[in-house]
Amino acid sequence: MRKILVALTGLALAAAFLSWGLFPSEVSVAEAADGAIVMRLAHINAETDPKHKEALKFKELVEEKTGGRVKIEVYGAGVLGDVREVIEGLQLGTNEVVIEGFGTIASYTRLSLLDLIPFMFRDRAHFDNMWNGEMGEKLLAEAGEKAGMELFGPSYRGVRVVTSTKRFTDVDGMKGLKIRVPADDMSVKTWQALGATPTPMAMSEVLTGIQQGVVEAQENPPILSYNFGLADACKYLIRTNHRWSADVFMMNKGYFEKLPEDIRQAIIDAGNEAAAYASRLITDGEGECFTKWADAGAEIIDPEIDGFREATKTIVEDNFPDLVEWVDKIKSVQ
Repeated sequence: MRKILVALTGLALAAAFLSWGLFPSEVSVAEAADGAIVMRLAHINAETDPKHKEALKFKELVEEKTGGRVKIEVYGAGVLGDVREVIEGLQLGTNEVVIEGFGTIASYTRLSLLDLIPFMFRDRAHFDNMWNGEMGEKLLAEAGEKAGMELFGPSYRGVRVVTSTKRFTDVDGMKGLKIRVPADDMSVKTWQALGATPTPMAMSEVLTGIQQGVVEAQENPPILSYNFGLADACKYLIRTNHRWSADVFMMNKGYFEKLPEDIRQAIIDAGNEAAAYASRLITDGEGECFTKWADAGAEIIDPEIDGFREATKTIVEDNFPDLVEWVDKIKSVQ
């Protein structure tokens, strides 16, 4: 069904816009019969996932703050497509809002790769201070300008770990490991530096890929991994804690700027509040999630981390020198 929807809205147009790296500014704002503005919010996560709860909270807050002048329709679980498709949907008009990782828009702005750098954040406090402070605002504003998007409402997505069918306790033990990674250069370079064999793959295909032996492992926040059913296939959860990632709300900037000013502000405020709500859900749920993994039969492993840090310490300067200045700024945040 979703493939038909995307096809009907014009894949050729999507390819053209992707080649430019920008979204179009000529967009229309759809209205319901009662005159309310209708926005479709898309994400790929299950209804049990904090991201879906964040979407519902955003819907509640937007409709409340606009007095019903805006109505949000939530489409989760990949109903409107996978990550690439829902982001393309912002330009095709199949959806108006997306909640997804900041690191998923590298095709539109290289600044997105900052979300994918291993071991850049010292700890959770450093992550929060960056994203919720002046540096985070500047990063979203500059990335949004380059991508043709309005980016707002950063939330804690969870620290990333490895779930695997093979056991390892240090960087040497994962040599040659066939690991699923997102389709971005930073992730590929990172796992190559660690000696693994990275395979880009859509998240919706990972469980089947592991079951069929196409890949032996994957890396994601533990809650997301559990909600995608990976505890049924992976008997080892290795707490590499290699990346602290943020989810953000995304909208087509041309569409967003056509909205009345008070509605734009209500959307931003609602996104920030919903993001804070989602961050609390993730934080409260992480400990419980490790228990769920253990109850499902997984061995929880805390590996020796120094080797991972050493192997990846020059990833940015060797492969992405244009990001070095931003990395230094982020690391300087107290």
